[in-house]
Amino acid sequence: MKRVIRAVNRQIERDPAWFDACWLVHDQPAWPANRKHRRRTREQVWWEHYNRLTAHVREHGRIPAQNDSPDSRVLYRWLENQRRNHDAGTLTPDRTQALNALGEWVGTRRGNADALWERRLDEVQQFRAGTGRFPVYDRVRHPDETVLAVWLGRQRTWHRKGRLRTDRRRRLEEVLSGWGR
Repeated sequence: MKRVIRAVNRQIERDPAWFDACWLVHDQPAWPANRKHRRRTREQVWWEHYNRLTAHVREHGRIPAQNDSPDSRVLYRWLENQRRNHDAGTLTPDRTQALNALGEWVGTRRGNADALWERRLDEVQQFRAGTGRFPVYDRVRHPDETVLAVWLGRQRTWHRKGRLRTDRRRRLEEVLSGWGR
């Protein structure tokens, strides 16, 4: 108890207004016993975001882009999360139907993600066979390597964080020995 009192006294010496602020916080009335603090459910939050997205589409005539404004960025990220849920099959049918009413919301993904991954792997393999090294991210000296360097860096990051699929990790180890550095 003495240590606590000493710590409080030292804090008061450093900042005399600190103690008054503590009293102010503790002096606030408690929530009434008959009124529960109302928290929004996930369902309510989802529909609030959806309504904001609908208003944005009505106002601008399109799905929000990431760099339009801070509000658009929030909606863009929320919509990206819905796309991931849709791809994973966890988006409920009523939510899918509501998003379908907005138009093309699934995104402009270019083809099959697995086919693109294999294509990038082949490109890195060909690059390494031709140069004897991995691609380097240097826009000034090696601008043609940027896409491959970013792709390989992303695979390394996912591997380090344990998020790289095991089949892809095995494939990288087969084709590109020493890819993980």
